Amino acid sequence: MKVALITHFFPPEPGAGSLRVGTLAKALANAGHDVTVVTSYPSFPRGRFAERRRPVVRVDRGDGFRIVRVFSALVPGMPGARLLHWLTAALSESLYMIGTRERYDVVIVSSPPITVTVPGLVGAARHRARLVVDVRDVFPDIAIAMGVWKADGFVARTLERFVRFLYSRADLVSVVTPTALSQIAQRGVEPSRLVLARNAAERVPDVQALPPRADGFTAVYAGNLGLTTDIDVLADAATLVANDGISIEIVGDGAQRTRLDERVRTEGIRNLRLTGSLSRAGAMAKVANADVSIIPLRKGIEESIPTKLYDALSVGCPVIVAAGGEARSEGTALGAVCTPAGDAPALADALRQLSLLDKTALRELGNKGKELVLKRADRSDIMADLAGRIAALC
Repeated sequence: MKVALITHFFPPEPGAGSLRVGTLAKALANAGHDVTVVTSYPSFPRGRFAERRRPVVRVDRGDGFRIVRVFSALVPGMPGARLLHWLTAALSESLYMIGTRERYDVVIVSSPPITVTVPGLVGAARHRARLVVDVRDVFPDIAIAMGVWKADGFVARTLERFVRFLYSRADLVSVVTPTALSQIAQRGVEPSRLVLARNAAERVPDVQALPPRADGFTAVYAGNLGLTTDIDVLADAATLVANDGISIEIVGDGAQRTRLDERVRTEGIRNLRLTGSLSRAGAMAKVANADVSIIPLRKGIEESIPTKLYDALSVGCPVIVAAGGEARSEGTALGAVCTPAGDAPALADALRQLSLLDKTALRELGNKGKELVLKRADRSDIMADLAGRIAALC
C-alpha cells in the first residue's frame, strides 16, 4: 500500500501521541508498505519551534519512511497561539494532500488535536483512499468532562455533528480504551469498523543511566503538563507532605507549566521541583530512579489510560494512580496504588504509606508491576496488529 499518515505530533517530539504514531509508521514500513508521514515542525511540549529554519515543505527520511514537514504558524505567548498553530498546520497538510503528485491507497489520521482530521478527510477524498482514524481522545466528550465546553453549547454540538460525519466516512476507527470504543460505537459506528489498539510500554525501554540518589523519598511525575493532567493535586499533596521528608519532582512541560511555576513561587512549595523537559531516555531515567511515580488525571476523565502508567511499570517503578475510570481500573489490575481523582489528602496519605517501606520493598513492589505489564503485548506488537488491520482494508 501507499500510506499517508497525518499527525500533529511526531518524533523527535516526546509524548504518548508521538510515540504511538511513530511506532505505527515503523510497523507499516516494516510490513513493506510505502509510508509518508505528513506533519508540522516539532514544537511540543514547549510551545515553540525547536528549529529556526523551516521551509514551507521539507522532506526528511525516517526509519523506512518519508517525513513531510509543512508550514504552520506559532506565536508563543499570544492568546489562542495553540489554536492558530493547529489550524494553520491543518491547512498546510490539507493543501499538501491536494497538491502532491503521490497517490495514496490509505490515509491515516491520528487525533488529537481534532483539527488534524480535516486534512485526513480532504486527503481521503482527493485520493479516493481508505480512511483510518486513530482516536487517542474522544471529542467532544473529553472537553466536556474537563469542563472546557458545555454539553449543550454551540461548540460541543457543532463538533458532535462533525465527528459523527468523520466516523461515518472512516473505513476503520482505532481507539485506546474500551470506554472510548463504547463512546464511538454509540455514535452508530459498526463493530466491524472499530478496533481496540491499546497504549502499551516498550518491552525494552530506553533509559539513561543516572547515579544513585541521596537518601529521602522522591515521587516523580514525568509527562506533559497538558489540560488533562491534574497539576493542582500534585501541588496540594506536596504541601501536605512537606514535613514528612517527601519531595515531588515534575519532569515535563506544557500548557499548565506557567501556572504551576506561579503556584510554587507564590505558595513557597519547597518540596516540589520542576525539572522541565528532558529527552525520553532522561525522563525514563528519572522515573526508574524514583521511589514512586504519580499518574494524576483531572476528575471527570473516565476514558483515558496514560501511557506513562505502562512506562513507569516497565522500568520497575511503583505507581500511584490518582484518577478514576479506565486509568484507575488499569492501575488496579497492574498492581498500582490508586487514589481518587483530585483528592490531595488521599494522595498524600498514599505517599506517606509508601515512604515507610524500605528501598528493597519498594523495588519488589515495582518489579511485580513490571512483570504484570510485560506479560501484555508491547507497543510494537499492538501497532503491528493495527498495521495488519489497515492492510486488510485494501
